[in-house]
Amino acid sequence: MAVFTLTGATGSVGNEIVRQLLLGGHEVRVLSTRKELQWNGIKAYYWNPGEGIIDSAALEGADHLIHLAGATVSNRWTSKYKQQIMDSRVQSTQLLIDALSRLTYAPQSAVSASAIGYYGSDLERLMKEDDTPANDFLADVCRFWENYTEKLGNENTRSIQLRVGIVLDKGAGVLGQLEPLAKFGLASPLGSGKQWMSWIHVEDLARLFIHASLNEVKPGAYNAVASNPETNKAFTSKFCKAMKRPMLLPPVPGFVLKLVLGEMATLALMSQRVDNTKTKNTGFSFKYDRLEDALNVIYG
Repeated sequence: MAVFTLTGATGSVGNEIVRQLLLGGHEVRVLSTRKELQWNGIKAYYWNPGEGIIDSAALEGADHLIHLAGATVSNRWTSKYKQQIMDSRVQSTQLLIDALSRLTYAPQSAVSASAIGYYGSDLERLMKEDDTPANDFLADVCRFWENYTEKLGNENTRSIQLRVGIVLDKGAGVLGQLEPLAKFGLASPLGSGKQWMSWIHVEDLARLFIHASLNEVKPGAYNAVASNPETNKAFTSKFCKAMKRPMLLPPVPGFVLKLVLGEMATLALMSQRVDNTKTKNTGFSFKYDRLEDALNVIYG
């Protein structure tokens, strides 16, 4: 069995990765900003990327690094918070680069999170890994993020970036925001409802991080999305059906979202139809490739 070190492990995705690794009999270490983190079966080590502090023992003898740390993009985008989104990714990755450079034993792989925000928004284009990045805030974050995480790799370490879509997990992320609305019959399409949503079940995403670590997946970027994206209107309809609640019509106009959310409304209105052929060509099989199946498992 292998030794894994994780950053950002206490989030929804990190929790699922840890769960699967423990079930697989692997040794799991986590780097946490909480000094007294207690987690059964886990070795916790302290780090503080903002202050340049890291307990390098977390990386000594590790076979694989999974790097998820970064401030959420789901808070209101003030100028100060946008800088925090960027800094949290750059500072944490640079700290890992420096710590790894001091080790005599390099991990075999460093698999890092990125996001499909790299591609920008388009109602028609099928987005692939070799596309050029868009020219907006989210794309800039992803581009800088990947420029740094690529440096985690060398002749001994494969550096892989997973461009993650909308993660489906009960009570977390997009579903966590939609669930209370649906319970009161207030879930409705957003904007035109025609924008594409590329999604992935949290279990599949965790499996993909582990797959990329343990197998000879070549360095580079891979899209972490299921094979069947949905329009926002279809997504909302299928979500409400799984929740056994009605969908509210008409849709919420885009200008209303912008008034309420400010620049962060971009997240709700952007359209991303993302291709996963390169990911499947690594030998990875999705357990949940249809939205109905994913939602029925979550809410069944």
